[in-house]
Amino acid sequence: MLNKVFTTIPVAIALLMAFASLPCLISTGIAASGEVDVDPAEILADQISPWLDRWNETPNPLAVHISCQVEIDRKPQSIELLFVRVTADRYTLACKHPDYEATLWRSEYRTALVLPKHRTVFFTQGETDAIHHLRSTQFLDRWLSEGTWLYAAKNLLQSTEATDLAGAILFLSKMNPKSIDGTSSSNDQPYWELPNGSSLWISDEIARFQSDGANVVCEFLAAHDPRTQQALKNLSQFDTIVAKEYWTDFEIQSLDRAELERTFSRGLRRAMEVLAPSPRLKQPSQKTRSVDHGILEWENGERIALLWGTPEQIGKAHGELLKEESWRCIDSVVYGFGSVQTIATGKWFRSELESAYERLAPFIPDRHKTETDALADSLGVERRLMAVVNVFPELFHCSGFAVFGSATKDGKLYHGRVLDYMTTIGLQDSATTFVMAPTGYLPFATIGYGGFVGSVSGMNSSQVSLGEMGGRGEGKWDGVPMATLMRRALEECQSIEEVKRLWTTSPRTCEYYYVFADGKSRTAVGVAATPDSLQFVAPGESHPLLGDGIPDAVVLSAGERLTELKRRIGNSHGKIDAEVGQQLMCRPVAMDSNLHNVLFVPEDGVFYVANASHDKPAADRSYTRISLQEKIAKIQVQSEIAWKASDSIPVSPVDPIAKSTEILTGLLWKGAEFPVHVEHLADKRFLRFPSPLSTEDPNNDLVALEWFPAKESNEAVSSYPAVLVVHESGKGMTVGKMIARGLASQGVHAFMIHLPHYGVRRTELADQADPAMALRQSIMDVRRGLDAIAKCPGVDATRITLQGTSLGGFVAATTAGLDDRPNRLVILLAGGDLISVVRDGKKDAQGFRKQMLERGMNDDAIDRALDAVEPLHLAHRISSQRTWLYSGKYDDVVPPRSSKLFAEAAKIPPSQHIELEADHYSGALLLPGIVQEIATIAKQQ
Repeated sequence: MLNKVFTTIPVAIALLMAFASLPCLISTGIAASGEVDVDPAEILADQISPWLDRWNETPNPLAVHISCQVEIDRKPQSIELLFVRVTADRYTLACKHPDYEATLWRSEYRTALVLPKHRTVFFTQGETDAIHHLRSTQFLDRWLSEGTWLYAAKNLLQSTEATDLAGAILFLSKMNPKSIDGTSSSNDQPYWELPNGSSLWISDEIARFQSDGANVVCEFLAAHDPRTQQALKNLSQFDTIVAKEYWTDFEIQSLDRAELERTFSRGLRRAMEVLAPSPRLKQPSQKTRSVDHGILEWENGERIALLWGTPEQIGKAHGELLKEESWRCIDSVVYGFGSVQTIATGKWFRSELESAYERLAPFIPDRHKTETDALADSLGVERRLMAVVNVFPELFHCSGFAVFGSATKDGKLYHGRVLDYMTTIGLQDSATTFVMAPTGYLPFATIGYGGFVGSVSGMNSSQVSLGEMGGRGEGKWDGVPMATLMRRALEECQSIEEVKRLWTTSPRTCEYYYVFADGKSRTAVGVAATPDSLQFVAPGESHPLLGDGIPDAVVLSAGERLTELKRRIGNSHGKIDAEVGQQLMCRPVAMDSNLHNVLFVPEDGVFYVANASHDKPAADRSYTRISLQEKIAKIQVQSEIAWKASDSIPVSPVDPIAKSTEILTGLLWKGAEFPVHVEHLADKRFLRFPSPLSTEDPNNDLVALEWFPAKESNEAVSSYPAVLVVHESGKGMTVGKMIARGLASQGVHAFMIHLPHYGVRRTELADQADPAMALRQSIMDVRRGLDAIAKCPGVDATRITLQGTSLGGFVAATTAGLDDRPNRLVILLAGGDLISVVRDGKKDAQGFRKQMLERGMNDDAIDRALDAVEPLHLAHRISSQRTWLYSGKYDDVVPPRSSKLFAEAAKIPPSQHIELEADHYSGALLLPGIVQEIATIAKQQ
């Protein structure tokens, strides 16, 4: 069936592209040599002027006939097109092929697609889509996207000036004028030669294109030509006819006009991308991107999407990361293939998908439906359309094998999967390897496509791998969709026996063949499944369809491909490893339509994948090694609840000094376990966890540590030291960010807290917040932050430094006095005696005091609030040998006296109290050197 459908592609493309063929016949090729005596653009402009004039004479009817003799799939094909236009909105376009025939009728108010061989008319009327419609003007704006290299010449191709249009054609085709005797010439009416040897001849009435595989003749028809007359008559009646009375022996199917025109318009747009792809598709940008619950990255040119979380979170991230790829998949399937399939079968493709979905939907898990809906919402796609796209009938011609034990060099299991499928509709533009960790289910990898939530090739964290091959039985939809069943196995099954049980207990659709493999037990099984039967073929077992078995091997394919695959495995028996396994899938085992190949090595948690390009099938391209284990580890760091942490604060607030006990009582809380999750906001990564102190502002009460990951060194280390950075009072947190970035570049994880009512925690309630409570919450959040960081993967929990600057320095100093949790303490431009600093200090200090006064606090209330968090009350509890203090000799915001008081109270060694030749602001000039020193301190054991 699939081959039969493919033979209709020239008909559908011809029907869709006829508009573009009328004003000029554009043929492309590589650059050619040859000089002429007269500017070729002038010659061509003279030749195409009559054509352009007739095209632009919209008040007058235009009739053009095109006959094509082309070779497709090594067989000659005959196609005829007739285009008759009255106005830009009113025309008819007929296309005939020995097997298929289609005519498009269009007026301002109606559109009809007539399929005579199927005795079917798709009849529509009403409004069209605002963008994707079939008016015969400005069509290149709609049909040439940045995905085709023709886009660069779009403006010239739309020109109404013959010289501009001629220049564009010559630029694209690189053709040269030749005389009848074959020499370069400027004589009248020369023909044109293209670099590939094709030729084009143009007169006022006829244009002819010839090549080894094609002969195309385009001619104007006279107004009195019977074909023109009949078409004009039909168009004159079109707005008044009653469809059932006019096409009496046809089935009339009413459709939404916008859907019909959108289907063919978007189908052509996608066809132009596939037939003439631009570098945007052939060499896409390989920039790593992050969103909440998703990361898009690249390895050796292969697109990899990491997704995790709930179905809603995964679907949303999928759409945000792969918007263009998902849309291209939709356009390829629904509009490109849909146009072809409609002409081939006489059935409206979208309606067929809808019917299939109605029967399949009851068997699709709600979690998959939810994910698909979230994906649709993220893309701005109709939810129903996204759902039906994901049950697109799979008609594959594939091969698969699994070898292990005596068949392989090291005894490990190697599972190869060859997917031969529809490279002609451009699915390779959406090719993506997904590594997913759905909440509550097994993490897994699936080699798929943007916009597709199912699986046809995959491996999970339990070393189970699966590959599928299609058979017959299309239309038997009362069961679990194949791609859904495959994904369920990856999510749910931890052994090959569990996979077999899932297939045995699930209602199935159509006819499919599979290879299931399990790296843990080093075994595999071949599967033949229909709605009514299920057969398992053991390794080495003979089968009527597969022939004699091979020891420790399962081999599935058909025809000559099966014979060749078995020959290769037999010749390599006992020598197969990852390299040989990839070679087993070379052509002719893989077909010309080879969309992707993958070799799974489940025991090692790795796989090798190759995707087709526009120029080569997957088998002819290099493989990329991907470690599922490494990707899962990366996801675990990012996942929804990445880890749980526990407060390690003192059980009771006891200190020999009564005032210190009072301060501790106001700052400590009953410790508990708390969740920590990773969140992406605007390409920034945050650790988020609940604050120990509630302010009844939910967003503010979710602590945010902005994560600046350590830049990895060449050392093979599994964890790095970390610094919790407490920023200054400025809204932009500029200094804090500078310190955090600098530390990350030095191989230290930096986590900059956004203090209460700062940064991502700030809401409209911030202006009414209680400053005294904000100070207490800051200290408590920083203390809990140390415990959150200690559980973070990749962090050395024994080397966590607390660092604070200015306001953040006071917060850090008091926090460090709660207990000895920080491994090191570094304070910059801060100290003790907060009351004096806020009362007597300048600039930022006065700004802070003004803010407290505006909240209705008097001087006594301000003093009490500051005294409750005064670092000097707890300074004696700080480990002096593990504390560094940087102060400014000329600081008038935090005067030197403040720093000296704290240094004395904490008994900081003089060598660890660094007095900078700077004030509160010029100290920023010294930050690079200070950051290096902090990094050195943080790395100490």
